[in-house]
Amino acid sequence: MIPMDPVNTTASLAPRLIQDDRRMLLRIGLVVGLLLRIIILSQTSALGTNIVDEQHYARLGANILAGNGYAMDVGQPTSIRPPLYPALLAATWFFTGSGNLQAVRVVQIGLSLLTTWVVFLIGRRVHSEAAGRMAALICWLYPSLIFSDYLILTETLFTLLLLAFVLLAIMLVQEPRARTAVTCGAVLALAALSRSVLWPAPLILCPLLLVLLREPLRRRVAFAALVFVAFAVVLAPWSIRNTRLQGVFTTVDTMGGINLRMGNYEHTPEDRMWDAVSVKGEQNWVYDLRYEHIDGPVTEGVKDKWAQRKAIQYMVANPGTTVRRSLIKFADFWGLEREFMAGVRDGFFNPPTWFAALASVAIVVAYALLALGGAAGSWLAAPRDWRVHMLLLFPVVLITGAHTIVFGHSRYHLPLMPILGVYAAMLVVAMPVRVRTAPRVLLAGASACVLLLAAIWVRQVVFVDAGRITTLLKTIGL
Repeated sequence: MIPMDPVNTTASLAPRLIQDDRRMLLRIGLVVGLLLRIIILSQTSALGTNIVDEQHYARLGANILAGNGYAMDVGQPTSIRPPLYPALLAATWFFTGSGNLQAVRVVQIGLSLLTTWVVFLIGRRVHSEAAGRMAALICWLYPSLIFSDYLILTETLFTLLLLAFVLLAIMLVQEPRARTAVTCGAVLALAALSRSVLWPAPLILCPLLLVLLREPLRRRVAFAALVFVAFAVVLAPWSIRNTRLQGVFTTVDTMGGINLRMGNYEHTPEDRMWDAVSVKGEQNWVYDLRYEHIDGPVTEGVKDKWAQRKAIQYMVANPGTTVRRSLIKFADFWGLEREFMAGVRDGFFNPPTWFAALASVAIVVAYALLALGGAAGSWLAAPRDWRVHMLLLFPVVLITGAHTIVFGHSRYHLPLMPILGVYAAMLVVAMPVRVRTAPRVLLAGASACVLLLAAIWVRQVVFVDAGRITTLLKTIGL
């Protein structure tokens, strides 16, 4: 018998023990996250649809279920919202009864669990199994993603579809297959049908694939074409329906031009640009429409195209204002997450004081840590395959850019947080080696991002939301 070397045996066991510990940590985190969601679910049976967007989605879902089509009321078909989330509500209520919000929340908890699995697959594919587990744990326990499970909004569904698209795009460039290309395009279309910010994505993605794919030119063109065709096939029926209904070309919904107008006209409120919808009278975004000569009926689509045209005219005529406002919108988009706190302040949510205070602190701290870790990780722990890095950043840049032009509500960065979680996880796993050896330019980039985020948050707390924070503290009795 050959004697075993105790030193070598210990060295070989160490990585295995660390791996087992990480697996156990993930299992514990999954159980904790699930128990926390179940406890919160038990306290939300009386929670209704307090947000206007929630009310719209619930009405659309109920009318689909009732056989009235995609309509706000009987005989009033609409294109005002993307269709996939109301369809999910209708499908859920088909089995549980119309208006059962708790059933929707249970479904959304399931979707969040699927999202966590997708995040694990992304992290494992772009870095390592350890990074995948950590990214999954971050996603599952992230407070704002937990909070979104209980709102009748698109965040949970859209986040899953967005990340599934990212995973498929990464798989496509790493292991090109026709089936992957078709699935990637189809899932991207489903994501666009849940939130219309993504419908222009193929116009950028498909040319980008020609650069990222390591295949002969003919095969690169073929794969990019498959992505585009699959996207178009899934999206086309809804776009045709909308165009016929509205009398103008309408891809997903009739909110894009309206949102652009509200964020870019003479009376856009610069401290809360998304709140232009509350501006009344002659300063309302749609007031000037009454003086425009428009042939034919003024449908939702016609109004949307008018708003888009007027917004672009204003932006071109006022470039300095547009640039200044875009900087503010960018800061608002990456501002501290305040939706839960605003809901408590406005009486939408009425949790116990201790829970409101604890949840508010947890949301702010978790966001700050993840945003800083993700921003630094995108420089210091990026995947060694630059193509994968580009695909991870693609939705971050696209969605941030769109909201920087339109209006930058911080709610819309939530689906991007799992991607930052992947970067943060890679940073933690790689920190002992990658950070010490990082070139100065990467350290400078990471430092610049961290300082920019810190400046955005200081501006928000000190100059923008100080009064609202005071009101919140009074509301919860602190």
